[in-house]
Amino acid sequence: MIQLDVEVPDRPGELARLLGILAAESVNIDAMSANSGAGHSYVSLITDRPIRARQSLRKAGYPCSQRTVLVVSVADEPGAFAALARRLGGAGVSIESVVHLESVGRRVQLAIGVDNRDAARALV
Repeated sequence: MIQLDVEVPDRPGELARLLGILAAESVNIDAMSANSGAGHSYVSLITDRPIRARQSLRKAGYPCSQRTVLVVSVADEPGAFAALARRLGGAGVSIESVVHLESVGRRVQLAIGVDNRDAARALV
C-alpha cells in the first residue's frame, strides 16, 4: 500500500484546497491523518489512485513524498499496538508513520510506515 505524505501551508482553507484538487482528479481518499504544529502542517493520505494523487498535488505546488506501508491487524484492546511497537523497536525497526484504516469486530487495521519493511514483515 502506498502512503502519500504532503507538506501543507499552515493556514485556513489549505486542507479544503488539497482535498478539492484530489476530488477534481477523481481520487478517493481511503484513509487520512493530519497534524499541525510549530507553523507546519502535514497530511498523510492513502488513496485509490496514489500516482495520480501525487502528480496532481505536486503540480499544484504541494511538496509530496510517498512510502510503501505495511497493513497490520491488531486486537482492538488496550496494549495491543504497544506490544507490536515494542516488538518492532526491540528489533531495531523505527515506526515512521501510522494511519488508522478501519476497525472491524475486535480488530484494528493500521497502515504503518517503517524504516525497514523486511525486518518488520518478519515480525508482524
